Amino acid sequence: MCVTCLLLVFCASARSQESARGADDTAAAALRGKAIDLLESVAAQVESLRSAENRARIRSNIAELLWKHDEKRARSLFAVVGEDINAGFNNEDSDEGTRNHTLLVFWQLRSDTLSRIAKHDPELTLAFFQSTRPPANIELPYQMRDGQKSLELRLASEIAAKNPQIALKLGRESLANGFSPELVSVLIKLKRTDQSAAQVFHKEIVDKLKNVDLAEDYTAIAVSVNLARSFQPPEANDSVYRDLLGVLLASALENGCADTTAEYPPQICVEVGTLFSRIEKYHGTRAAPLKRWAQSEEGTSPETWEEVREVLQEGTVDEILALAEKYPEMQRQAYWEALGKAQAAGDTDKARKIASEFPDEEGRSYMLAQIEGNQEWKSLNAEKLTQVQQELSALRTNEERIQFLLMVAMQLGRNDRKAALGLLSQAGQIIDSTRPGRAQLEGQIALAMLYCSLKSDRGFSIMESLIPRFNELVAASTLLDGFGHTYIRDGEWNMSGEGDVGRLLNTVAQNAGFFAALDFDRSVNLASQMERPELRLMAKLKIAQGVLAGTANPALMFQVYRHH
Repeated sequence: MCVTCLLLVFCASARSQESARGADDTAAAALRGKAIDLLESVAAQVESLRSAENRARIRSNIAELLWKHDEKRARSLFAVVGEDINAGFNNEDSDEGTRNHTLLVFWQLRSDTLSRIAKHDPELTLAFFQSTRPPANIELPYQMRDGQKSLELRLASEIAAKNPQIALKLGRESLANGFSPELVSVLIKLKRTDQSAAQVFHKEIVDKLKNVDLAEDYTAIAVSVNLARSFQPPEANDSVYRDLLGVLLASALENGCADTTAEYPPQICVEVGTLFSRIEKYHGTRAAPLKRWAQSEEGTSPETWEEVREVLQEGTVDEILALAEKYPEMQRQAYWEALGKAQAAGDTDKARKIASEFPDEEGRSYMLAQIEGNQEWKSLNAEKLTQVQQELSALRTNEERIQFLLMVAMQLGRNDRKAALGLLSQAGQIIDSTRPGRAQLEGQIALAMLYCSLKSDRGFSIMESLIPRFNELVAASTLLDGFGHTYIRDGEWNMSGEGDVGRLLNTVAQNAGFFAALDFDRSVNLASQMERPELRLMAKLKIAQGVLAGTANPALMFQVYRHH
């Protein structure tokens, strides 16, 4: 059974409301205080770990969580993380496969840590980036050879709004090592925050394109064409823009795009054709031989795609709907994204309004049917209970029955807690009758999470009974280390989620914070029962993380299983 946990958000007088809010705020502050104290305790114990990987992974998470509470402490932790990452890069294992795997693990740790720092401090991001470069004298796995360039540009995009000059510096360093599609994304971000820096970077990219054979470098073609679409006068310097179009024109002519007899013209002819009207505007009759490649539709610009991507990922429901009005070609996708966000927030009225405004009748009917289907199981009367049991009996396997019961119980949620608990009890009986193994264990974990979502002590009882089994699985996997999976590195359990047992433990750890919202102290006690110290520390970290990162909100319900 797959346990993929996605979170789904589900009259007294004014004075009583204010009192309740005050009590909630006090309780939340006390819980955050406990979480911070737990983080400090974990941080104090990390040094006892032998594995640089585990030390770096745990400290990096702690530093991010502590930043707002104690920035100085967070900075010192990030510095030590850098030391552990450099130690990993200097690994001298004689086995090439093991050495390369270690390099990749620490490369990912470096990338994750840089993203965490970039949220807070561009200058520290740059310093960490420069101080944790892989040594120049080692042969890198092929996955890492172009990774530095991509990482530079990703970081440049992330910090452009906070510090355009550092973003420009990172962009330049990447450009010095060749072209990458992400260059245009960095330029777009710079354009929004520092027009002067954007123009400087634009000129540097164009100057480098002048020395490249575009017909032989497909990435350079993509960069040049996207650049011409995304950064135009007046934002771009007019003469630099002319130079860019001139580079494209010259390359097209040099590579036979004017030859009407060529049977297989190069791809650059088609690409330049999407820009023909602009090239003709700046270069007149010189562009005439390329007219046959002219296309009326130039496609959506990279800048538009960047805007759409950001709004769909981070925007509110209203911002996403505004996107549909601004870009009619994105209308359907925007409506579906807005509907999903409204339903996730539990705003059924808003979801119905979105569905009623969908641009075609078939889509409207489908959306409304989906909304009503989701509303069907908000409460359970005798008729619906009979329907549940009928549908249950029609299913072929226990796995399907468990999926169905957990899904209906989750949808009932707080609207009909008694009925939801009854369905969970029924699911538990089926799970208990399942043959011992991964499917049963994952079912028990899912069941425990849903019990906790309903504020039932039964969730903790289940997890307490499972801790000894987790310890047994870890011990057995340790003995089988190297037979199919690598569970142990540097004498400790690695936290990368390798193998079935690793994924199982990661599932529990990622949701530890939700248990903490129900009973923090009991959650910590559960974590303390893990036999391996590195697993104890990681579990406690995740408990604190769930509270401080806001994922352990009792107002949230777990959608544990969605049947495909």
